[in-house]
Amino acid sequence: MAQRKSKKIRRRASEALNDDDRLSRLPDDTWKSQPQLSTEIIRSPNRASGSKFPDFVHKFLSRREFQSNFIGLPLLREIIVYAMSHKTRKLRIEFSGDKKTRRGELDASLFRSRHLEQLFLSIKFDLKLSPPLIVDFPSLTTLNINHVNFILNDVSKSNDFCSQFPNLKTLALDGCWLFFDTFIIKSSKLETLSFINLHYISCKFVVSAPKLSSFTYKGFAKFSLSAKDLVSLKTVCFQTINEPQVTDWMHTFSQLCTAESLTLNLNVFKGLSEFPELLETRNCPFTSLQSLTLLSSQFPLSLAAFDGVLNYFRRSSPDLKIHIEHDPIPQGLLYTL
Repeated sequence: MAQRKSKKIRRRASEALNDDDRLSRLPDDTWKSQPQLSTEIIRSPNRASGSKFPDFVHKFLSRREFQSNFIGLPLLREIIVYAMSHKTRKLRIEFSGDKKTRRGELDASLFRSRHLEQLFLSIKFDLKLSPPLIVDFPSLTTLNINHVNFILNDVSKSNDFCSQFPNLKTLALDGCWLFFDTFIIKSSKLETLSFINLHYISCKFVVSAPKLSSFTYKGFAKFSLSAKDLVSLKTVCFQTINEPQVTDWMHTFSQLCTAESLTLNLNVFKGLSEFPELLETRNCPFTSLQSLTLLSSQFPLSLAAFDGVLNYFRRSSPDLKIHIEHDPIPQGLLYTL
């Protein structure tokens, strides 16, 4: 009797495992509310079940965000094609290939969608892409790209990155390599722009964005910015590593002069303090500055050593409020190469 009961339980368990529609037995909105769905792709012993996996991917990609980890480049291409062709609105791809998958090139023509609104692309190895990375994205409002190589055939050319994103509001580039001379960001809708840990030999950044309200730069001390129409800029965060490039910094500050809130890391403060004569003879461009924040991993920290720097900013903003905040990233460790 016990043996028959045990066989019956095993049979029911086997039937449950072979049920191709277990997802449908969940309450209607349960699976859609999950922040992400992880899938492990293996060879299925059940051919009928395996044949229905593309249908599942089709339905899933057409309804919600997709995150894929540790997959091969060919499958990644297939997933992107599915996402682009089935009206996906949010797409998040994290691709962490092993040594065997660290070669290959992702064709920019794969990224075409009139429905995608948010794209997060994180590639943890040197994947070469030829800009424009994305083409024909009229609905895209948020674009976050990590660890991607942007390469043009002619390194002397410039790249007008936002020309295909008429409604882009948020752009963040993190850990990307730029292999060209001029990086152009021209957008009538852009509100938030972040450049973090970018790698380049010599690149000039040209920004024209009348609605831009927040700008963040974290990276090399040598940074060349040419800005136009930043009439809405309110918040600026500027952090650097390496030897001070005060002349470049002064020029950058003049391009971001409408900011009301400015955050600088300790490396910038120290660099500015090494040129007291320059601070005394130059006018601070931040005439509307209300708040100045110093990020530091050294506590306690005395501001006495930075009187010249503080006076430089206070000359144009007598009522300036000074803040010191903890910087969780030690100096010189902004990059993980």
